[in-house]
Amino acid sequence: METRREDGIYHISLMGGQARAILIESTNLVQRAMETHRLTRVATAALGRTLTCAAMMGSMLKGENESVSVQIKGGGPIGTVLAVAHGNLDVKGYVDNPGVDLPRTGPKLPVGAAVGRDGKMTVIKDLGMREPYIGQVNLVSGEIAEDFAMYFTASEQTPSLVSLGVLVDDERVRSAGGLIVQMMPGATEAAIASVEQSAGMFMDISGTMQEYHLEGAARQLLTHLEPEILEKRVPHWRCDCSRERIEGVLVTLGVEELRDMIETQRGAQVDCHFCLKRYQFNAEELSKLLQAATAREGK
Repeated sequence: METRREDGIYHISLMGGQARAILIESTNLVQRAMETHRLTRVATAALGRTLTCAAMMGSMLKGENESVSVQIKGGGPIGTVLAVAHGNLDVKGYVDNPGVDLPRTGPKLPVGAAVGRDGKMTVIKDLGMREPYIGQVNLVSGEIAEDFAMYFTASEQTPSLVSLGVLVDDERVRSAGGLIVQMMPGATEAAIASVEQSAGMFMDISGTMQEYHLEGAARQLLTHLEPEILEKRVPHWRCDCSRERIEGVLVTLGVEELRDMIETQRGAQVDCHFCLKRYQFNAEELSKLLQAATAREGK
């Protein structure tokens, strides 16, 4: 069996600090998502692109406990696409319809048709403040990279080049990766022009990553922009669900809902959307949670 290279994220300074790039190899991350959710090829590409960019955004966070959540609702047959990345680069996600399958109409998988473009991308950043930051933009195409570029430009006022790619066959992810390039304040017109003229080189990121992998891709794509690698980190597919966290969610359902579960269902079953782990609660366990809910509501 072929040995997989480790995934990785590079933070890169370009042209003496006039621009920055974030480059990721995310093949293993997307493979885990494909296996966990038994995704079709088009669902793998849609979720994989979203996970890839979410991981890059997670790498921009300052604290390990901070998080960024990306929700895409485009009205297409795949339903909601959701990805969450934490500052420690634990990444997870799911799609509503992992079995979605559409015929190809060209050389690429029909991600835009599966996702749809009649909807919005919502980004929620939990930075440990009282209220999370929420940004939202209308979808451009449902192809996801263009939609993230619109988000950075419109919601964060940071014009960005975004390239995302997943190369997948029926059984495995061959390669996956992404690139974000952003100009820094004070960049010269010449620096801006250099990046704009390079945009075409960045588009086949999955092909570049398959051939060169992370270190080689950085050289192949960015050498002419004087790259300086500042940091390398490793993203992982990891769900942080736990029985204690699920108990907390059940308590928030309230007294009446918990009473109904005890009296009519004699228990409860809760599945984690992200990792599909199943949590079972019997009537006695729910009764303890009912006590907590009653105290919480002051009844």
